[in-house]
Amino acid sequence: MTISSQRIPLYLLTGFLGSGKTTLLNQWIKDPAFSKALVIINEFGETSLDHLLVSRSTEEQIVELSNGCICCTTRGDLVKTLTDISWRFSRNGIKSFDRVIIETTGLADPSPILSTLISNQKIFQQYKLQGTVTTVDAVNALHTLSQYREAKRQVAVADLILLTKQDLADEDTLTQVQQHIRQLNPTAPVQISDQGVTALSALLELDHVEPVQSVTPLTNWLNFGSAQFEPLNSSPVTSSPASTGNEISAHQDTINTYCYQITRPVTLFAIQLWLDALLPEMGHQLLRVKAILNVEGFPGPIVIHGVQQLLHPTAVLTHWPNDDRQSKLVFITDQLSREQLEKSLRPLLGLKI
Repeated sequence: MTISSQRIPLYLLTGFLGSGKTTLLNQWIKDPAFSKALVIINEFGETSLDHLLVSRSTEEQIVELSNGCICCTTRGDLVKTLTDISWRFSRNGIKSFDRVIIETTGLADPSPILSTLISNQKIFQQYKLQGTVTTVDAVNALHTLSQYREAKRQVAVADLILLTKQDLADEDTLTQVQQHIRQLNPTAPVQISDQGVTALSALLELDHVEPVQSVTPLTNWLNFGSAQFEPLNSSPVTSSPASTGNEISAHQDTINTYCYQITRPVTLFAIQLWLDALLPEMGHQLLRVKAILNVEGFPGPIVIHGVQQLLHPTAVLTHWPNDDRQSKLVFITDQLSREQLEKSLRPLLGLKI
């Protein structure tokens, strides 16, 4: 599949009810860099209100998807909208927008949306997903993230997390919230957003999705700094799960993060065996997979990034960003046990499943 170098940057903005998405969006689109952004707002219910809260110089660049949740019933509408806007918002063959922002409902699970953006060939060729931005309400986050599956998944798939209402939360609560976020997603940067004001440079630099055509340095793209990796150099299957500091215990949640490193190079054949078994069998339980692999015979790493059963085009890089040559893998999973995952990794080590 040929990928155009002129793909339109697309941002997915999500976050639970009341977490400050619209406040952020208002600040976002007032910045000159986003003055020509086209906004797609998904609203749920017969009476739509959110689009009325977005400040625009013109209503022509707000597209409303209403009476259905974008993650389920209106996904077909989203594909049609993204396909149509290229000509609908063009004059004399020139588009009137240079970026697209999709704001989901507070109850949306972003995973199916991300899958749609990756799997639909026409959409993938037209739009480059820059990243998923998730807003988290610091005051209510501990309750929300412990009670609502959608909120957990919004955090788990994020490329950038913006903590809102931090001025209303005490230091102890803020610490607990950030720890909980780190358990769900150890690789996404967490920034404070004060009254919707955030460092727009972080949004403009957001390029954390595709290793192919990414201008982000590899170390930033992976952003593994806060993850704690376990060695995976022998038979990885254990009789009982061991705590890593990155894993939420089973009685607390079904969404877990597992981080591994492999010190010796792996073979290209082993990678193929691993992916051939992993994606069909466990893909629906993988919210996200990020891996940088040291492969025999390659001067640089192979970078893999997947969402559920779909992989972005694999990147083969010409050199390593630093002296660390270890393979590193991060899995954010839903209802997948450590034992199941580690068993699936056996082919990477030259072991039979």
